[in-house]
Amino acid sequence: MRPLIATGITVGFLAGLWAWTSDQLGAPTWVAVVSWAAFFAADGKAAGLVKTAASTLSGVAWGWLSVLAAGLATRWSGALPVAVAVAVIAFAMCAQASWTLLSFIPGAFLGAAALFGNAGDVPVTAAVLVVGVLLGIASERSADLLVRSTTRESDTESGAVPA
Repeated sequence: MRPLIATGITVGFLAGLWAWTSDQLGAPTWVAVVSWAAFFAADGKAAGLVKTAASTLSGVAWGWLSVLAAGLATRWSGALPVAVAVAVIAFAMCAQASWTLLSFIPGAFLGAAALFGNAGDVPVTAAVLVVGVLLGIASERSADLLVRSTTRESDTESGAVPA
């Protein structure tokens, strides 16, 4: 079986399962999809799992700080202090990438965006972002198993690689 077909099968199955489960839990389905996609964008595997989880969760923290800063800034004099607070926090989300663990810059912005889109609910947003990363690793690993289980022994002996 081709790897992309296997990935499609496993992602499709897990996406359907997550859509049903999230509905039962009252969790925002789309938040997990954000970190699931980020997992693949960060090249997947264990390193992608760690970088995506750390960066999206840092984004939730930065988003929370930006909401606090914006709330304080608006008390002073309107839009300019809010813009400065947002600029400083956006800079920090990029600067943190000098640490390997937080080196996936898009993850920080996606985590913050997920927080904003989920009405600032920090605990739920953080938990569902983690679920999405776990769905990413589960879909990747199950796709790998599916490819291996459908590859004929003669293909592996001859050195052929499934296309």
